Amino acid sequence: MIKKLGSYISIALAMSAGLTACNDDSNSSIAAEDTGYTSETMYSSTAITSFNLKANNKVLANLDSIFFTIDLENGKIFNADSLPYGTDISKLIPNIGTSGSSKIELLIRNSSVMKDTTITYSSSMRDSIDFAAGGVIARVTSLNEQYTQQYSIKVNVHKVKSDSLVWDRLAWQQIPGNPENQRTLLHGDKVYTFITGTDGSCHIAAMDNPFEAIELTSTATLPAGLDIRSIVSNDDAFFALDHNGAMYTSTDGKSWSTTGETWSHIYGAYESQILGVKKSGDEYYFATYPDDGSAAKVPADCPVSGTSDLLLMEGSKWADGPQAIFVGGKIANGNLTGATWSYDGSIWAKISETPIDRAKEGMSLFPYFTYRKANKSWRMTKEFTLFATGGKLADGNVSNYVYVSRNMGITWERADNLLQFPSYIHSFYNADIVIWESELGSRSAAPVWNEMASPEIPAWLMPLGENSRAVTPVTTWECPYIYLYGGDSASGTLYPQVWRGVINRLTFKPLI
Repeated sequence: MIKKLGSYISIALAMSAGLTACNDDSNSSIAAEDTGYTSETMYSSTAITSFNLKANNKVLANLDSIFFTIDLENGKIFNADSLPYGTDISKLIPNIGTSGSSKIELLIRNSSVMKDTTITYSSSMRDSIDFAAGGVIARVTSLNEQYTQQYSIKVNVHKVKSDSLVWDRLAWQQIPGNPENQRTLLHGDKVYTFITGTDGSCHIAAMDNPFEAIELTSTATLPAGLDIRSIVSNDDAFFALDHNGAMYTSTDGKSWSTTGETWSHIYGAYESQILGVKKSGDEYYFATYPDDGSAAKVPADCPVSGTSDLLLMEGSKWADGPQAIFVGGKIANGNLTGATWSYDGSIWAKISETPIDRAKEGMSLFPYFTYRKANKSWRMTKEFTLFATGGKLADGNVSNYVYVSRNMGITWERADNLLQFPSYIHSFYNADIVIWESELGSRSAAPVWNEMASPEIPAWLMPLGENSRAVTPVTTWECPYIYLYGGDSASGTLYPQVWRGVINRLTFKPLI
């Protein structure tokens, strides 16, 4: 996370407070004795103007680059962006700067590795300090030894692994009834879940957000053989294929009518168009609905079934206009692929240079974030990242490995262990994922994954020193959660759960 937080109060305020406290007869006489120095100058010499920790690669690489906030008014020094989970802070050496004090003392209390003691600080000191107990005080004495100021020093360490993708230990909720199949997707500003039961019935839940309980409030009259797993939507309607490839449409999900089209597979929506594949004889052709007359032949290595959902990206540094992408699937000869394909409004192209290393069908593709640390500092950069998970292998086994791409699917790599699923979530394919941004604060949530950019940063107030910045406190912030619906086992049995996941760091209060 980017370290933007500075001290809340200016040195000027601290000096002003000191002047008020010292504005009596006795203090005036002290100021008179310090020829050339005012009482304000004397008091300001108790201000700590910089604080950091000395480098120690045995503790943590780039330890000396950790940013510390200095709150002069409240007498607090702390790192707002905590150190990584498990960092040993029991033997650290501080670097402390002032504007010209006569003495800095460090008071250590309640330590389990050293006795209660007071150490006189110097820039050349080699004695390490135990910050683990949180009982370290810096006491600064002014140039004329008439004033002192104390600061509590807190070295914060994360209590959880900040970059872990964590999932609720118990399922967020169960898909109700006795579901045999399900399909969940965003349509407009609602989350729609279609559920078919063992009796052939189909029920619909339309929820304002995914943390509401799934309530099957409507019944759908589906055409015979309609495959609810094929349902996609644009802004106006739903579209789906039956088992013979006939395409149907519905404005409400309840009543369906034929379009007169026969396709072999639907990729998804590109703005108002629906994209997919038609078969003519032994050949496959790209199709659009409504038909725009651009039916090009599908390349031999392009999937014609089993693809992930189609994601529409409104703009990125890799494309000037809207770009739709999917990953994985089955090509015409029956082989599987782990490649990414993209559509820019006119042509399809395979964009993967490094595809997913295990070719699969039925993968789940979704947009999210990861964080990257600068090489020589602890500055964290939030990066837009594609995630792909789940899928069925050629041998019939299923997988829940997580893969990530930070360049829109051009290169994929298996995510590190912190981003993989826990053992209590089974391997799966054909799961649906909704990203829903919730505000951790007073306002309600909103379904805006495509707007999950960095929040607007309040303007910095006047910088007041090397480690000091005044900022507007943060009271609410937005956090995107991952909701995973269903998924099938290798035998095709539906897992009727909804899981919720989030990267820990996204739940932390921002530093702005």
